[in-house]
Amino acid sequence: MKNKIIIITIMLALSAIVCSGQSFLSRYPKLTKKNLSEFFLDWEAYSDSIASRAVKNDSLIDMVVADNYRPKELERRTCLSGKNAVPKYHVVPQYIDVERYYMDVDTTVFNPRYGFPNYYSELTDNEYRIDSIIPQLPYRGLYLTSDISETLSTFVGGCRNGDKIEKINKRNLKTLEKYIPLSGHGHWCGYWLFTSFPQITTICYANNLIAVKISKSWFCGEETWYIKDNGKFVRREKPAGEWIE
Repeated sequence: MKNKIIIITIMLALSAIVCSGQSFLSRYPKLTKKNLSEFFLDWEAYSDSIASRAVKNDSLIDMVVADNYRPKELERRTCLSGKNAVPKYHVVPQYIDVERYYMDVDTTVFNPRYGFPNYYSELTDNEYRIDSIIPQLPYRGLYLTSDISETLSTFVGGCRNGDKIEKINKRNLKTLEKYIPLSGHGHWCGYWLFTSFPQITTICYANNLIAVKISKSWFCGEETWYIKDNGKFVRREKPAGEWIE
């Protein structure tokens, strides 16, 4: 009976992955050093297929994403193993949240830590909504999803399990860093960040202001503003808000 329950659980999990469009993950119930290169080829094919089907977004949104999120080449970085290396791929989230405010906002006063004015309270549906977009895929790009992140986390280890943090598989970590950037989440630990930096986390879009929230690393970030001037959105040279965790 116990074995039947386990089999049913696995089948349901695989069914959820297939339905979400990431059917290639079902071929890797356990990621290993032997099948890792094949996994990345499948991940790349999956990402290319999503990019080819992605529809054009609002032209202004596409413009600010391209302005902040289109690296032309991969940068050398210091790996967690202590060596400098250039990862093979650039990893971006498959979706970016867009907060749309159908109003003018005060661009002269803002919270120096968070930048964009907060207008969440007591807004009606015709004043505010939130949706998401699929960003354009950058050079040697891969789209990251929660299911893919979970697969990679299991391969590397070091994840939080209740009150304990599992042991990191250092050999797997060293191998994975050849393919993608890899960061532990600082002083909280217990999970990994697989996305490349800088990373757009949220875009706030108002009638007179577009604010792009960007993580520069796992512990710091900034906000770029595009203020409407004579009917056009003009980028402010200096960040409107910066933060450090």
